[in-house]
Parts: sequence; C-alpha cells; structure tokens
Amino acid sequence: MLRSHMRPAWPIGPILLALFAAAHGADVTWDTIIRLTTNSASQYTGYGGQHSIAVDAGGNVHVAWLDQRDVPYQVWYRRYDAGARTWLPETMLTSQSVRCYRPGIACDSAGNVHLVWHMEYWSCCGIWYKRYDAAAHHWRPDTLIDSTTTSLMQFHPSVACVPGTGDVAVAWYGSPDTGMYSQVFLRERHSATGWDSAIQVSEAAVGHDQVSVAAGRNGDIAVVWCGMDFGGDRNQVFCRRRVAGAWQDVELVSDLPGGLTQNRPCVAIDRGSVVHVVWYGMSGSSFYQQVFHRSRGASGWSAISSVGGIRAYQQQFPSIACDAVGRCHAVWCSPAGSEYTQLLYGQRDTNGVWSSPMTLTGLDSGDVSNPSITCDSDSGIHIVWHDASSGNPDVYYLRGIIPGSSAIESGPPSPAPRCTRGATIVRASMLQTIAGKLQAGLVAFDASGRPVDYLKPGVYFVRSSDGARLAKVIVVR
Repeated sequence: MLRSHMRPAWPIGPILLALFAAAHGADVTWDTIIRLTTNSASQYTGYGGQHSIAVDAGGNVHVAWLDQRDVPYQVWYRRYDAGARTWLPETMLTSQSVRCYRPGIACDSAGNVHLVWHMEYWSCCGIWYKRYDAAAHHWRPDTLIDSTTTSLMQFHPSVACVPGTGDVAVAWYGSPDTGMYSQVFLRERHSATGWDSAIQVSEAAVGHDQVSVAAGRNGDIAVVWCGMDFGGDRNQVFCRRRVAGAWQDVELVSDLPGGLTQNRPCVAIDRGSVVHVVWYGMSGSSFYQQVFHRSRGASGWSAISSVGGIRAYQQQFPSIACDAVGRCHAVWCSPAGSEYTQLLYGQRDTNGVWSSPMTLTGLDSGDVSNPSITCDSDSGIHIVWHDASSGNPDVYYLRGIIPGSSAIESGPPSPAPRCTRGATIVRASMLQTIAGKLQAGLVAFDASGRPVDYLKPGVYFVRSSDGARLAKVIVVR
C-alpha cells in the first residue's frame, strides 16, 4: 500500500467530497454482500413479486430458493438466527418426486413462516404450501392448496401475511377447471379456521400471468397481474383490491401512452393502507425499458413515476417493500453503465419523492437476476437475488440500515467497513495509475474488508490515507 507521506497525484479532498456528493440521496448504511449458497449446482431466487425473503418479528431472516443440486429440483432454505447472530446451514425443505419451481415466502406476526411453490407434472401439479410452526419449532408437511383438478397447470405463487394476525393470502395464475384462459386465483388461510375456498380474482376472458399479492391491516388485499383485461394487444398491469372486506373492480395500473408491453409487477401495502405497485416496461419516451411506480390511496391512483429515470440501458425485474414509517424501498436489475447486469436500489420518502438510484453491486462476471426486498420492524432493508459471479448461479444477501434505527445492532454482522451512503460508480482511471496501481494518498478495501493495492472492476471502500471519511465506490473499466 502506498504510504501517506507520498505526494498525492491529485487533491484527495475534492475527489472524496465528489464521491459523497454523488451518493444519490438515500441515506442508507450497507453491509457486505453475503453468499448464501456454495453448491456447484445452480440456485435461483423467485421473481420479485413472489418475495424470496422474509423477516419475522424476532429479526430472523428467512430465504428460500429453487435448487438444482438434486434431481428432481427441490426448494431449499436458509435462516439467519438473530439470537445466535449467525446464518444456519442450508436446508432442503421439499422432497417431492417431481420438480419444484420458484418459491415465495412470508412471515406472520407470531413468527410462523409460510412457503409456497408450484410443480408442473400431471400427477401432482398445482400450488403447494408448507408452514414453519414457530411454537413447535418444526416444518409442517407439504400441502396442495390449489382449487383445480390435479391435471391443470398452476404457476408462480406469491404469498403475503396480514399484519398483526396469523392470516395468510396466496395468489397465483393458472388454468381454471372450466376455461381455456389462465386466470388469477387467491386462497386465504386463517389461523383460527384454516383454509378458505379459493376464489378467482380476475374476470376477463384473456390470459393472465405474473401475479403478486400484498396484505394490509384489517385484512385489506391487493393482487396485481399482467394481461389484456381491457382490450388491446399487449400485456398491461392490472390490480384488484379488497377494501374493508369488499372486492373492488379490476383497475388498470400501467396507464402509459402508447400501450406498450409491461411486465413483472410487484405490490406492497404501506402502514396507511396505500397500495404501491412497481413494474417494468417501455413507454413512448424511451427505447429502453424503465421501472415504474404507482400508488393507490382512498382518493385514487397517483401519477406514474419512473423509479430509475430514463437511461440508455434496460431496467428490469423490480421488487418493492414498505417500512414501518411509510417509506418505500425498491430494487431492480440494470447494467447501469456496466458490462454486466447490476443490483439497483431506490427509496421513496414519506413525501412521495424517489431518490436517484444507487448501484449496489459491481459484478465483473455473471448478472444479477430476480432481486427481492423486504423490511423489518427496525427499518432494516433485506435483499436477496441470484447471480453467476462465482461461476454458477448462487443466492446472495445484502442488508441495509437507515441510520438511527436499532437494527444496526441486531442484524447480520459484517466484517467489512461500512459507508453511510450508496455506492458511486467511477472509472478505474479516477482512482489508479498505470497497471491498476492505486493512486498515491488513497487506501482501498475490498468487500470483505481486506486492503488492496490494485483495483480491478468491483466494489471497494476507499478513503484517503490520512483517515478521511470512507466512500463506497464501484469501479468500472
């Protein structure tokens, strides 16, 4: 490492200040990324609207994924034990005779964990459910919960829990018993009475897919999906809400000029019972796909906002969650000026203003895919995704903390330095001299906290050797 008495090649102070000034507005402390799976087979998180991660009231983090280390493929799981402050080993949760597909997961107020997935084989296809009983400390048996005959295909369930209760809502899409078009279904489980009968949420005689569900206080429900329910020839995002026990009409969410194709909605309900939907698609103003947001309160739908802005690269696969004070947090995928697809994050404050996006990864191989986000009761932000940066698809986890919350002391520990701002993308030439040598007067650490002398593309913590403030940067070529 170059020593501090050497003359810097350029003024350190202005450079560090510039890095912090470009930190994109949302004040979040980010830990080190943790690789949750290490098997040489492929592991895949569910789609953002399915929610691959959940946090219970005790601060335990629960992650589920589709794992290909066994044939047929099974659902695997890993938990962060808040009491022991450690990640427990990976566990296979299913042992089905046919392949299981991408799971969704949620936690209720009693600490029970609710897992859903689907299978695609004629003898046992449908939507399946499994519950971790927090009181008994074990997983209950697999249960088939879809409402159709076992010969009809059902896909990609999403699960949500009603705050303050043990009630659970599961939504999915698939073939109805009597029709040719795939429809959206919902089934609820009540802690006192068990499973209700499944209901069909969508109405139009067109195909439906890409379903997400959210639950709010007082049993409010919001279900979103893609289809052509109101005519047209391209998929749009639709929503149907249950408010005060009564189902409302189906509503068009992606009311964008030009009617271009929209994809992969994810829904959340905040503490004020406002519904928030994110999705990605194209508008007439850009050739590239954008991530959009729209909210629905008692007075109607808000204007549509572009979460990541108009950029000269694709933005896809968003997931959204709301925290205890009413902020919204979204993650999605985008190259963000890099050769590989990275993880991006944005925050909507309580005034309804979205921050500029932060880039949270700096992959120089593989691509971030299907991120999912959730929040805990202490304003901790928890994100999972899969990428192939290790050589095969693995599941990764990242925690963020909004300063001032007690979650900083209770969440998964990190060995790396922390930075209270988002990462800033910089060119390698800004920080290094010829052959990658770090500029005089700078000290850099990699994501595991180890000091480095040379910078290749990746994520680093950089400071001046005189002890100036730490900046988190993503170095690109």
